[in-house]
Amino acid sequence: MVDETVKRQPIFNIPAVIRIIAIITIIIHFLQLVLSPMQYNELIRYLAFIPARFSLPDVWQFEGFWLVISPISYAFLHADGYHLLLNMFFLLAFGTAAARRVSWSIFLILYAAGSITSAFFWMVFHVEAVTPLVGASGALSAIAGALVRMSIAPKIPHNPRYPIMPAKTAILFGCFWIGLNLFFALTAVTFSFGIGNIAWEAHIGGFIFGFSIGRLIDGAGLNIPIARPPISM
Repeated sequence: MVDETVKRQPIFNIPAVIRIIAIITIIIHFLQLVLSPMQYNELIRYLAFIPARFSLPDVWQFEGFWLVISPISYAFLHADGYHLLLNMFFLLAFGTAAARRVSWSIFLILYAAGSITSAFFWMVFHVEAVTPLVGASGALSAIAGALVRMSIAPKIPHNPRYPIMPAKTAILFGCFWIGLNLFFALTAVTFSFGIGNIAWEAHIGGFIFGFSIGRLIDGAGLNIPIARPPISM
C-alpha cells in the first residue's frame, strides 16, 4: 500500500524556512540597488564582515553592535546579481534537502552558525583586513557539509520526505567541494563578473563545520524515529 503522504510529496516542495531566507536575501539585494554610492558604502561598512573590526578594536571601538550582527548579516549581502543567483541556486539545492531533515529552528541555527564559523575561519587568513566579506556561500557550505554527513551516516529514514544523497555520491561531492576550493586557493581564481576573489577559506571552514555536526543534528526537532547505533556482538 502506498503512503499517501509520500505520494503527494511534490518534487519542488520548498520548505517555508528556505523560502523565507531566499525572499529576505533577494529583497535586501534589490534594496541595495536603489541606494546611493554613499549609502551603499555605509551598508557594507556596517553589515559586511570586516576582520579589522575584530582584530583592531581601537579602530572600531564605537561599533560594538556591528561586532555582534555582522558575522551573520554579511550572508544576506551579495556583490551583484550573478553572485545572488548562484547562492540562491545552492540554497534551493542543498538547503531544501537539509531543511527537510531538521526543524525550522534547527535549520536557522545551522545557517547562522555556519555563517559565523565560515567568517571567522576566513578571518584566520585575513586577520587585519579591511576588505569586506559578503555572500551566503559560507553558510551554504555548512549546509552542504551537514547534508553530506547526513547522507553518509543518516540517523533518520531516507524517503521522499527526508531526502539525502546516496552515500557514494555524498563522498564524491564532498571531495569535489574541498578539492575545488583548494584549487581556488592555489590558483587565486577570480571571476570577471563582479564576485571578485573567491573566499575559499570561508567555504572550507563552513563545510568542515557542517560536516562535523551533520549527524548530530540529523532529525533534530522532528517527531520521527531515530536509528539506534549498531550493536557489536
